[in-house]
Amino acid sequence: MSDQKIFATPQKVEDLADCYFYHTMELPGRGVIEGQDWDLRGRVDEYLGNVDFAGQRVLEIGPASGFLTFEMEKRGADVISVEVTDEHGWDFVPYPEPRLEEVFGPRRIVMQQLKNSYWFSHAALQSKARVYYGDAYNLPAALEEFDIAVMGAVLLHCRDPLRIVEQCGKRAKSLIIVDKFHPDLEGAPVCRLAPTPENFLWHTWWHFSTRFFTQFLEVMGFTTSEAATHQQFHRGRPHTLFTLVGRRK
Repeated sequence: MSDQKIFATPQKVEDLADCYFYHTMELPGRGVIEGQDWDLRGRVDEYLGNVDFAGQRVLEIGPASGFLTFEMEKRGADVISVEVTDEHGWDFVPYPEPRLEEVFGPRRIVMQQLKNSYWFSHAALQSKARVYYGDAYNLPAALEEFDIAVMGAVLLHCRDPLRIVEQCGKRAKSLIIVDKFHPDLEGAPVCRLAPTPENFLWHTWWHFSTRFFTQFLEVMGFTTSEAATHQQFHRGRPHTLFTLVGRRK
């Protein structure tokens, strides 16, 4: 399969009003654009496990507005990102249909605006990063091999997170997993279901222990670093995340 067939054609997006910025971005000619969710500026290297990206071919799962995409590219990486298709949209927690109906329409709009923010930033930064719109649970062979795969605060949103880790592990020599840190889960290889009938967390499936991923990576034949914690800002409030780096033996 040719690049032309598997990678998305860059979209021309000129109006900021058509964009939803998940990350706070600093763009040439535009200055700082406040993101609706995460501000990772100044703490990128901690987030990415202080890994050297120079000359590395990188697979990124879930780029959102592309902040990490472009930061890795600045550090010398050739980045290919995997993003959901328009049809798929999100790995929704299966609440009753009447409850989800209030989410589907607005979410479809936000996801399109999110993709717009990526392409808006892509053009502003003159990026060469590429995007594959498809299923992260079944990555095509045409993507080929990678030096590094990055799963940055995305696995908590996925019904089958280990399937995605497995897919990345088959294609990359090193894996970087970032997620929220839950001290009460530490010490055992466990995950906890996040949604309840009351909280309506339609977008979040899991809370993880660091050992949950460490043990699975070891099962797949990777050696792992000790999970490192760091502070990142979500909607103005500090949150503790962990980063785990696995390397194929």
